[in-house]
Amino acid sequence: MAKKREEVENRILTPIYPFRQKEVKHEPTYTRCGCGKPAIYEVYEDHQPHCRSCMLEAVDCNIFTPVRRLEGGYDDAS
Repeated sequence: MAKKREEVENRILTPIYPFRQKEVKHEPTYTRCGCGKPAIYEVYEDHQPHCRSCMLEAVDCNIFTPVRRLEGGYDDAS
């Protein structure tokens, strides 16, 4: 036999208003390095975001690697 709704619900534990989740402001992912630190540099031709330590690791080779700062560099009018 089907139960009434009052028998199933516990009025003490059943919330009247739904819980509101706090709004979390997310930073855009393009300003973060792959390691999770904030990016300061763009490295390679496709402008991958990197922090200082990852940028230094990327340019530590014999092949030319273009690097520019995110706040301004060789491409913009700053």
